Parts: sequence; structure tokens; C-alpha cells
Amino acid sequence: MTQRRYLGERFAGSEAPTLSLVVCTVGRIDPLVRLFSSLIQQTSEDFEIVLVDQNPPGTLDATLEQYAQGLKILHVTSPRGLSRARNAGLRRAKGSLVCFPDDDCWYAPELIEEVIRRFAREPHIDIIMARTVDAHGVDSLGLYLSETCPIDRRNVWFAGNSNGIFLRAETAQRIGGFDESLGVGAESPFRSGEETDYVLRALALGARCRFYHDVTVFHDQAPERSSAAISRARAYAPGFGRVLRLHYDAFYFAERLARTLARAALSAVTLDLGTAHYKLVWGIGTIKGYLSPCGGERTRLPGRK
Repeated sequence: MTQRRYLGERFAGSEAPTLSLVVCTVGRIDPLVRLFSSLIQQTSEDFEIVLVDQNPPGTLDATLEQYAQGLKILHVTSPRGLSRARNAGLRRAKGSLVCFPDDDCWYAPELIEEVIRRFAREPHIDIIMARTVDAHGVDSLGLYLSETCPIDRRNVWFAGNSNGIFLRAETAQRIGGFDESLGVGAESPFRSGEETDYVLRALALGARCRFYHDVTVFHDQAPERSSAAISRARAYAPGFGRVLRLHYDAFYFAERLARTLARAALSAVTLDLGTAHYKLVWGIGTIKGYLSPCGGERTRLPGRK
């Protein structure tokens, strides 16, 4: 077993644990401290943090010094781009399980122990997906399936986001990394969709994925019905359209677009102009993303036709 070079002297010579948390961070210190504080309180210590730092050198020195003796932290750096950072972290992760918590999420004390237990209990499952909820237990960052069930191409959109993806390392190796043309910080207009693309590629490769309604990760609510929400829709919708183009036919694209524009129209009729504006911006962005050309080497990844 390869020994790991963690920051803290306490962990010198430690072997790789079961779960590797690939945490990519830039521009956030207080939320990262909140995440680290929740990890200190875990009922299991069978995990490591592969911290992919995209900040200017020295930004996190004080934070890392504070937690180096309490957490197994492997500190690495990468150029900007969320998918690029996750791939850098995956290359350094040595756990038999991997996950991708955002630097502004946080965990309940028993989460890691429970995830490890479920994979051990269900060896046929390759990927577990969970909900994100806010501090009050209210669903955050989207809508979710109402019950525990297998994940497929139709329901994957309601099976969670990257914060709630846990998978076996061998499955991650088969998927081949995140598409670096997708996600926040990408050198493209497609600044979302990387996690859904990742799971869709896993499904195409035959991975067995399951959504667990009772497994949750904490994350604050995204802005709603505000200028921030509109900006978020404008930035993220092209990524949604891009993933539709990469994985679905024109009929499914038309179905999803029709739902969005129908919701915009209904909201306008009922004078819910904030929702109408948001849905219209999302629909326009979806069209732009879907109509963008799909040629090039970056689209040739495992799990794509």
C-alpha cells in the first residue's frame, strides 16, 4: 500500500483511506472552514481530502495550518476551471471510493461512515447519489426524486448534483474524468452540466447508479427570483443545452425546451414575472448550448457515441 504525504505530521506515513474527497477551491475561505469543521466531526476517520487549490499562492496557508493536524489533507494545485481541478484531484486520489464536495457544502457527522457502509452492503452499486439540503433540511440546488430508486437517463436530472456523487474508484477510472469544456471556469460558454455529463457517461458504460433520498449533503440555497438568479441562469443554461446535445436526440431536447417555455408563459399569464423572466432566459440559453457545434477532441470521452 502506497504511503501518503499529508500536510500534518500526525499523518506522516499514513496509508490511503477508503474515501477520497476531491475538494476544489477558489475564492472561498469561510465556507471552506465550515466544510473542514464538519469533517473534523465525522464519526469515521477513514477518509482523505485531496484539496485542489486554485487560489493565489499562500491564500490558504492559515486555514491549512489550522486543520493539518486534524484532517488528512493532500494539498495540490491546478489551473482554473472546476472540471480541470477535479481531474487533477482524481489523479491524486487513492481511496477506493471518491466524491466531489464543493468548498461551500458541509457534511452531517455520520455521512462518511454511512456512505462507506452502504457501498460495503451493496457491492453491486457503482455510484450513489444524494440530495443537497440547506441548514433547515429543505432541498437546495434543484428538485429531487421523491424516493430511493435506480438512476437512468430520464431521471438523472433529478438525482442530485456533484456534491452528492459518491462512486467507486474503478468506476471513476472507466469514466475517464470530467469533460474540461464543461463546468464553472471552463474555457467555453458551457459553465455547467459537467456532473450530469459524468453520470450519463457512467450509465452508458453500464455503471449501476442509485439515488438515495435519505442521504443528504448540506448546501445553502441558490438565489431565486433576483438579478443573481438571472445571471446564474444565463451562465448555466448553455451547459444544460450542451449536455442535451451530447447525450439525447432532438425529440428529448424539444420536450425539455417546451416544458421550460410553457412554464415561462404560464408564469407570465399569472403575473409571476420573475419566474417568467428566469425561465425565458434559461430557455434561450438552452437553445444556444444545444445548437453549438459538437466536433473536436474534447467530445471523444468514454461513454459518448
